[in-house]
Amino acid sequence: MARVFSGIQPTGEIHLGNYIGALRRFVLAQDEDDCVFCIVDLHAITNELPDPDELRAKTLDLAAVYLAAGIDPQRSTLFVQSHVSEHAELAWILNCFTADGELRRMTQFKDKSAKGGFVSAGLYDYPTLMAADILLYRTDRVPVGDDQRQHLELTRDVAERFNARFPDTFVVPEADIPAAEGGARIMDLQNPTAKMSKSADSPQGTVKVTDAPETIRKKVKTAVTDSGREVVFAEDKPALSNLLTIHSVASGRSVADLERDYAGKGYGEFKQGLGDALVAFLEPLQERHRSISADPAEIERVLADGAEKARAEASKTLATVYERVGFLPRGR
Repeated sequence: MARVFSGIQPTGEIHLGNYIGALRRFVLAQDEDDCVFCIVDLHAITNELPDPDELRAKTLDLAAVYLAAGIDPQRSTLFVQSHVSEHAELAWILNCFTADGELRRMTQFKDKSAKGGFVSAGLYDYPTLMAADILLYRTDRVPVGDDQRQHLELTRDVAERFNARFPDTFVVPEADIPAAEGGARIMDLQNPTAKMSKSADSPQGTVKVTDAPETIRKKVKTAVTDSGREVVFAEDKPALSNLLTIHSVASGRSVADLERDYAGKGYGEFKQGLGDALVAFLEPLQERHRSISADPAEIERVLADGAEKARAEASKTLATVYERVGFLPRGR
């Protein structure tokens, strides 16, 4: 079985794009791969320090969403990053194998720092911690969006640089970037040229998986459309193409079938059908989420068990790294 690692920050709330493009793929991957899913709370404080109570609440809620989506802790490892100290320890070692110029070239750092204000060293160093997350578990494949491709390339470079000095220490991971087919790229309902995002920049354009049915229908009803009245998937109709993609995934029907169904019916009727399909699509997940969230102690137990499993693997990797670098063994 291939080892697969993925991490999601407990910031914002999981939205339709996360669910369709990532979480549903993770659930299917459990049948074929050895999956490690990490709630990366250390990353969540690199850009803007959240309220402590809010961070704790969002961490538990993200775990509940993982479980509600179908992640099985008996088949996968689900844990919180800060519960496994090896992540931070390995990140320091990898800092010493990462060039300053490499970090300065990272697009996300350049974009965020260009906005001004306080820029933390954590934001600058974020890719090295991400490399540690991945390399600790001898990961073969990392499902990432295209926006994380550059960070994963840095992970590969750092692993190869370390291996050149200390051979066969790390597995050099491959990126698993989903194709656009099957709803991998769900765009913002208010700006169909931008991916749906967990940030609060476009609340009306983002459908959260826990949104109430009336909220989902309202967001769909107010979604931007293209000129004309035809419900068709076309390059010059990015808004309609996005809505058709979402409808296709939610209903399980092909885009061609939907185009035939809504031929001559206009945008209003199409949006009503899409809203109904989305509500039905998310209802099972929402019911499981409510049930799981009602027992936070059980969520914490699952995360503690996951951290124990993760630590058993991570500690072996870190011990190998420490021995090869030349650190004295730790005393008992």
